[in-house]
Amino acid sequence: MKKEIDKNQPPLLEINNLSTYFDTHSGLVKAVDGVGIKLYPGECLGVVGESGSGKSVTFLSVMGLIKKPGRIASGSIKFDGRELTDLSPRQYRKIRGKEIAMTLQDALTALNPSIKIIDQISEVLREHDKEVKAQGKKAIKNRAVEMMKLVGIPDAKNRLKDYPHQFSGGMRQRIMIAIALACKPKLLIADEPTTALDVTIQAQVLNLIADIRKELNMSVIIITHNLGVVSEYTDKTVVMYAGQIVEKGLTRDVILNPQHPYSQGLLKSIPRLSELDTAIYPIPGQVPDLVNLPAMCRFYSRCSKRSEECKKGDIQIKKLSAHSEVRCLKVTNELKTSQ
Repeated sequence: MKKEIDKNQPPLLEINNLSTYFDTHSGLVKAVDGVGIKLYPGECLGVVGESGSGKSVTFLSVMGLIKKPGRIASGSIKFDGRELTDLSPRQYRKIRGKEIAMTLQDALTALNPSIKIIDQISEVLREHDKEVKAQGKKAIKNRAVEMMKLVGIPDAKNRLKDYPHQFSGGMRQRIMIAIALACKPKLLIADEPTTALDVTIQAQVLNLIADIRKELNMSVIIITHNLGVVSEYTDKTVVMYAGQIVEKGLTRDVILNPQHPYSQGLLKSIPRLSELDTAIYPIPGQVPDLVNLPAMCRFYSRCSKRSEECKKGDIQIKKLSAHSEVRCLKVTNELKTSQ
């Protein structure tokens, strides 16, 4: 559900030079290393990359959910003009769930299997919605029914007393979204919202998020491996690799004209029904060890366009246009030559 975004207003979420590290027995894991993102009110951002690229850790950092041995080593996270990295755990709890909500990857494990659905939704309302809480149990139950109906749960009133195992995978994912939206947050972060769902249910869940985004004028971040999801539902796309952003821009540009060799490789590795005779080209090699990162382009060992110049230190992300940035010497050098 793409829409025009007013860039004259300040960003709702602004991440600058964020680094989140984990101290392990093997050494320091640089899970997120110098990430910068801007998200405007009402905008939908797609974040893509293979496992271990730093997608989830970036937004767990935003949610204040990084625990030891993890830590935010440096950088800034501003939400609605407020610096989140300065908040105490108590202050964070007032924002998390009320203004920023996040659905986790596996709805079956994210929901408490021993607690009824009504109690799991009610917990968020009692914690964050003083007005509903003051009106008593009936008001809380009515809001819970409203949220269940909003996400398309049939017979919502009667099903509130059910436990998570009594719902299908798609329904559990919808319930996760209902809990996240209970306090009508300004930002929803959906981490792999279609994991373990069949194609039909995936579309239903994503269409639901798109519809609610439009209804509530809410900003959305979709973390996914699926470039098809990104192309269909997001305004902007960020591509991550080995803890860094390697490309970001308008979704239509990243999908139709990717600049970074990694983004190009991701697109070439997708099978297409319309091109059954076309070979699929997997990206060779492995993601570098985040404990022993090379002092050069992190994609170097897997890149078909590499040169000796790519070995000369860590590559910085550079602006290509008003909307596009890329972390690749070859691309930025070609741009200089063409100018």
